[in-house]
Amino acid sequence: MVETLTLYRPVGLKEAELVLASDCSGFPPRLPDQPIFYPVMNAAYARQIARDWNAPDAGSGHVGFVTAFDVDAAYAARFPVRTVGSRGHQELWVPAEELADFNAHLVGPVRFTEAWYGPAYRGVDSPLGPLASQLRALHERAGASDARLQEVLRACPAVVLFNAGWWETTPARAQGLEDGVRDGLLARVHTAWATTFPGWPLPGQQPQPEGHLPPARR
Repeated sequence: MVETLTLYRPVGLKEAELVLASDCSGFPPRLPDQPIFYPVMNAAYARQIARDWNAPDAGSGHVGFVTAFDVDAAYAARFPVRTVGSRGHQELWVPAEELADFNAHLVGPVRFTEAWYGPAYRGVDSPLGPLASQLRALHERAGASDARLQEVLRACPAVVLFNAGWWETTPARAQGLEDGVRDGLLARVHTAWATTFPGWPLPGQQPQPEGHLPPARR
């Protein structure tokens, strides 16, 4: 059995879409002005970046996702760990030209573990319509049928994966639903998602971290 190291990476909406497009098998190539790929060594640091940098940032789509992934520990040991702020702000520095090889050494899928939304978040384009009415549209399309609910999830996984946390943290009435209807539907969504995509858990929100962030990384 391969010994693995769990790493974390905060991503905005565009990078999240590219990760999902790869079936969560790895991260997209770096841009020409991004010579280093920076996964971080702990969830708290990734959470700070997702909440405090990505969520307010228009370029990130006003959302920050924390991703977690496992990599072959012996392979990961070849890259330096850099401390860029306090002791908790540690990053693995992977040269951009080695990212494809790094992806090849991941063990299992990239997982979206947390989502942090800014007030201007609008989500991805969706056959379910605008963000605020998507959960109601999902309720209308699926009805009481779990089979139909799974069909909708398979048809638009990005919408559910990226927006489920927003649906949960936004008042039901702002989404055109009663509290009980919203809560029951979300419970069904979580169950159907776990059955349909068992390797990709839906992200949640966690208690907010404290502490000062070092300069932004991309």
